[in-house]
Amino acid sequence: MRRSGTGAFGRIPQWEGRILRESVHPYRAAARDELADAARAANWPQVLSVVSRAAREPCSENRGWINAVRLDGHRGYAPLHQAARHGAPVDAVKALLGCGAWRTLRNSDGKRPLDIPQERGHHLTRILQPEIKHQVPDAVLAGLQRNLHTLITRYDSDAPSYLRLPEVEVLTELDPPAYRIRICGGIFIIELRGFELNAQAVGKMDYSTPPPYRITVGRIHKPE
Repeated sequence: MRRSGTGAFGRIPQWEGRILRESVHPYRAAARDELADAARAANWPQVLSVVSRAAREPCSENRGWINAVRLDGHRGYAPLHQAARHGAPVDAVKALLGCGAWRTLRNSDGKRPLDIPQERGHHLTRILQPEIKHQVPDAVLAGLQRNLHTLITRYDSDAPSYLRLPEVEVLTELDPPAYRIRICGGIFIIELRGFELNAQAVGKMDYSTPPPYRITVGRIHKPE
């Protein structure tokens, strides 16, 4: 997947991975706090307001907040996890999904939003059922994710300390199955192709698009 220009990046969903307050501008950190507090309080209009406001700003880094977790938090709850925990109205959940909330996103305990109502037996079980568009065996997902994390860490050795590294399972519900993640060295555009990944490192300054890495379960293949 080759892209050029910053505008094209905005059309690819953002994996909002920053989890440390010190790695985020204070203005954005305050907005992220507002988002996390609203989701914890089950204030869905406020959640949607924060997400919409962030998406309108010129900085494309703000457009993945519907799947963002609390800065310096430990539970890894995105707004959709909080909606599941609170047993939110179906219309509120539909609104979150309409903003791009991911049903396959897992919290720090490895639970998807669906797993929470399944434990409690409430009304959101059906709507939170992931709609998988690209079937990939669990063992393949695990291998691809392991190698993807290795590649990202090669580019930015500090990434595991300040980022929630991307989950490959999320790609199975996206169409097209691609997202982007910003690290200190630039941007990675990650695309699922069958049982493989293409990972394209995009320069931070010139937004050049070199040939992508190909990631399989067994190894990371260098660009040809």
